[in-house]
Amino acid sequence: MDDLASVTSMVSALWTSVALLGAGYARTRNRSALAWFFLLVFFGPVAAFFLVVLPAVEPVPEVVDASSRN
Repeated sequence: MDDLASVTSMVSALWTSVALLGAGYARTRNRSALAWFFLLVFFGPVAAFFLVVLPAVEPVPEVVDASSRN
């Protein structure tokens, strides 16, 4: 029983680490880190595959209001 607990804790730590790394990678592709963290926690390698395959989101340019300029 002790071996099962040890393996379970190691797998959980590895799964969480991969989810954290994936969330960081999602931020570099202009995607929500929190959303991808939870997707990676629940769907694991399938979500990681989609994160890598999907194209990066183009950043939305900020619109500057002309009336606020001095």
